Amino acid sequence: MDGSVLIYGGTTEGRKAAEALLEKGIPCAVCVATGYGAEVMDPHPLLTLHTGRMDREEMADMIRAGSFVCAVDATHPHAAAVSREIRAACAVCGLPYLRLERETALPGQPQGNVIFTESAEEAGKLLAGRPGHVLSTIGSKDLGKFVQALGDPSRVTARVLPTAEALEACAGAGLSGRQIIAAQGPFDEEMNCALLRHTGADWLLTKETGAAGGYPEKLLAAARCGTGAVVIRTPDQGGARYDGMSLAQVLREAMRYAGIGRTLSLVGIGTGYAETRTPEVTRALEEAQAVFGAPGVLRLLEEDGLLAGKTAVPLYEAGAILAYLGDHPALERAAAAYSGDSGFYSGASSLLERVREMEQAPAVRVLCGVSCVSFFAAQAGIPWQNWKILSSHGRDCNVTGQVRVHPECFLLLSGPEDLRRTGARLKEAQEKGVLGQLELIYGYELSRPGQQIVKCGPEGLLQVTEKGLYVLYIRHKDALLQPILPGLPDSAFLRGKVPMTSSEVRALSLSRLGLTRGAVIWDVGAGTGSVSVEAAMACPDGQVWAIERNPEAVRLLKENRDKFCLQNMEIVEGKAPEVLRDLPAPTHVFIGGSGREIGEILRAVLEAAPAVRIAVNCITAETVAALSAAVRELPVRDVRCAQVSVQRLEKLGTYHFLKAQNPVFLFSMRGAGKTGKTS
Repeated sequence: MDGSVLIYGGTTEGRKAAEALLEKGIPCAVCVATGYGAEVMDPHPLLTLHTGRMDREEMADMIRAGSFVCAVDATHPHAAAVSREIRAACAVCGLPYLRLERETALPGQPQGNVIFTESAEEAGKLLAGRPGHVLSTIGSKDLGKFVQALGDPSRVTARVLPTAEALEACAGAGLSGRQIIAAQGPFDEEMNCALLRHTGADWLLTKETGAAGGYPEKLLAAARCGTGAVVIRTPDQGGARYDGMSLAQVLREAMRYAGIGRTLSLVGIGTGYAETRTPEVTRALEEAQAVFGAPGVLRLLEEDGLLAGKTAVPLYEAGAILAYLGDHPALERAAAAYSGDSGFYSGASSLLERVREMEQAPAVRVLCGVSCVSFFAAQAGIPWQNWKILSSHGRDCNVTGQVRVHPECFLLLSGPEDLRRTGARLKEAQEKGVLGQLELIYGYELSRPGQQIVKCGPEGLLQVTEKGLYVLYIRHKDALLQPILPGLPDSAFLRGKVPMTSSEVRALSLSRLGLTRGAVIWDVGAGTGSVSVEAAMACPDGQVWAIERNPEAVRLLKENRDKFCLQNMEIVEGKAPEVLRDLPAPTHVFIGGSGREIGEILRAVLEAAPAVRIAVNCITAETVAALSAAVRELPVRDVRCAQVSVQRLEKLGTYHFLKAQNPVFLFSMRGAGKTGKTS
């Protein structure tokens, strides 16, 4: 049949996908491995069935012989080898491939005694060393591998499908008579409990098959009966990543390939210059019955004659667009237009995310446009493949920190005020030695009649006043000379009489903390801010919150932050743990000053972020004792402790001698929770 959807099924999901597409009038060809898989499909005039296993060459021959618009892989989650064959055949024939993914993860934690393994063989070897009878619910395909690894068929009762093929597999594995339960599922919790009790099973063997395979009911029954559970995990896809789709998403995409149903195009119209707009974008706009967009975007399209005879809807927020579509069910073809490229700081991303969450949603296609990045690069004659792309357009951006470590940055700006503010920050950072040589080029009103490409220094940015759209290219010639690890000397900081973590201990502490690129860091008892400063410099994409109650230390914190021109370091004056409650949840916490209140501080930290990484420095025996007591009670793991003693070589007259620093206990740990922002 022409325009058919090819479905590789034999599963509940495959049957549901076929039924839904047939109901829409879309022909389907369903391939199943066994006659049993064909039996569960109801006859339909638009349905053809193919029974029997195929390799990739046979699949490819079938694809070439047919007239298919796409292939849906709805095979079992554990049929990884079959999925690889399907993908290979589709790739050779150029047929779009859609993976219908079954949700295999359970909400919350598995109950009872659950052990996870990677294969049937591994499960057999595991249970070979553990006594007791096994109720196998993994089906017949891998039953022989499990029994062979177990080494004793008499220990097994197998629940399989009531097919001749399944019974032959049981016999081949050495099972017979009462050891075989041939029945069609899915089974509820009560039935699973009854079978566990009837067989006297000490172990339940199952696969991580999700709700459709009765997986939750099996684990609930095992926990209820006090039976151990061995779960074979869903296998990977050969090391490659193939994003699975829900049933609703697969149906939308299959309908789109078949050319029916409501469609919503998310299009990037480029920088505004009509000649740079892609033909595909122009065609989508011409075919749309309604076009959404910001007033400025719609005005450009109207000037180009692309809104004639259409409904122009001045909406660009995702929720508002979807609400409009819901109120106008007769609207079949719509387009949401965005300036620049649909994938570059565009509202298209939020709309796409919302659509993917909907059960009943239009088929979506995303069409790219010429972004201001590529347009500016061409106009300025600069290759852009190594640029760090930034935006301060309606958002906070740590421009100085990013420029310090990246040789080339490109910045989207809100307007002339933002450009002047950026110039002032760059000028200050240069004067304080935070930044070296800079080369700046700004673009104004790209692709419009008043376009300018201007090369200048930071001072030149301070003179710009014309209203309009700006972008800025920043080349920092000394960026590659910046150190990538902490290690500033103590003399780099303003100190006064406030205690400070010494450079050697600071470097070890930050190493133990294991900072990540976008870390949210709390520095509790920040003192002069030496740890905060080095953390903020190491993580320009992150944010540091320096907490300190000593007014003199707070003054020094501000002075040290300003000295290093740190835009991503915030200072919080107050006492921990009270002031911690209103801060964003951290991914990393350093505690340098705490005393005997360390237990309460840690408790507040773990409440805010149960999986947070923590480093604590202690110099007094009382703090060590309080921390040790807290660690025994709190939900933490991977606790490590090292005592560090640093001796520095100092000059005395014509001699040099080692001067000992205070010994420090370095503790590190991780919250034992699995929620929050940490990994």
